[in-house]
Order: sequence, then structure tokens, then C-alpha cells
Amino acid sequence: MKTLEQRAIEFFINEDVLTFGDFTLKSGRKSPYFFNTGKLCSGKQLATLGRLFAEKLQVEQKFTDATVIFGSAYKGIPIAVSTSVALADSVRSDIRSVSDRKEAKTHGDASAFLGVIKSGDKAVIVDDVITTGGTKYEAIQKLREAGCEPLGFIIAFDRAEPAEGSTLTAKEVFEKETGLQIYALANVNDVVKVKPEFKEMLDTYLEQF
Repeated sequence: MKTLEQRAIEFFINEDVLTFGDFTLKSGRKSPYFFNTGKLCSGKQLATLGRLFAEKLQVEQKFTDATVIFGSAYKGIPIAVSTSVALADSVRSDIRSVSDRKEAKTHGDASAFLGVIKSGDKAVIVDDVITTGGTKYEAIQKLREAGCEPLGFIIAFDRAEPAEGSTLTAKEVFEKETGLQIYALANVNDVVKVKPEFKEMLDTYLEQF
């Protein structure tokens, strides 16, 4: 039986979320691969993504008491929604999907959130990847200001590369600074378990750090 990590990597490759070539990342770093969940937009794709995140949420004891799945605008929103839908027929069917607004609304519902946040809620925060962690720091602050306790994060993919100016990965730096753990569906080292032919390429890339 395939592991969650292997199924996630197969899904990401089959749907062109994880692609290989010659890319320049937002940081300016050159990379032989690129990861983009923004390509997932069909019902079938989002249903599969939601099931993968829902499975991870259910197996991690840290999230047993979570009442909210929080997805930051923009890429976190479809992840949060599809995950809550995937849990609809489970014992976690009451878990709420919530996201934030990029800009404050000046009429009607002036809440900083889309969805319902209650004082005393506990949230698992979902996202695609971690780079600088900027939006994730913002998410923690917004949730705490609303009386909601962040329990940790689930991301789709961990590049496992050193953060700028550090020997630690971006994930490790973030965890050290916030005290919150990040759980990934898969990381770059899981790729070779599905695609052994990429081992040499990825090893060469990671050896530069």
C-alpha cells in the first residue's frame, strides 16, 4: 500500500503541480523544479487535494481538538474549503473552513475573516508551501487577536531548502521562531521514492546548500 507521501507526490506530478525544468523562484534562487497548487481547479483535483489534507489532519494527534481549518488568502482558501468538505462524512464534519480578507471590508460583514471564528477556537492552518513564512506569521497574529489558538500547520510540499542566511530550512526556522510545527504532505526527498530517475538531479541541486 502506498504511503500518503507517495500518493501526494504522484498526484502533484500527474496534475502538473510539481514540474521539472529550469525555474527562477520568487527569491531569485534557480531551481530544477517548481511547485504550484494554483493549477488545481477542477472538482476532481480539489476533491483529491482535500482528501490528502484531511487524511493528514486526522492522523496527526496535534489536530485532534481543531475546530477550524484556516487558509490564508489566496492559495490557502481552496485548500481549507476542500479539506473541510472532505471531512463532511467523518466525525470531524463540524470543523469550519475560514480564511482572511486581503483588504478590510467597509460595509455589511466587516469581519476580517470569511467564515466564522469564535473565541476559544483552535485552528490548523493550511497552505501550499513555506518560503519566508510571511503570510503564516500574519495568520498566527490574526487568529490570536480573534481569540483563536493556532495549533500548527499542514502544507502541501516542503522544499527542505535552507532559509536565506541560515543552515536551517525555512520550515525549521519558522518552527523555532513560533513554537508551532509544520506538517507536510510530502517533501522534496519523497520525490525520488516515486521518481527514482530524478535522484541525481535533485541530489546535485541540494548539494549546493
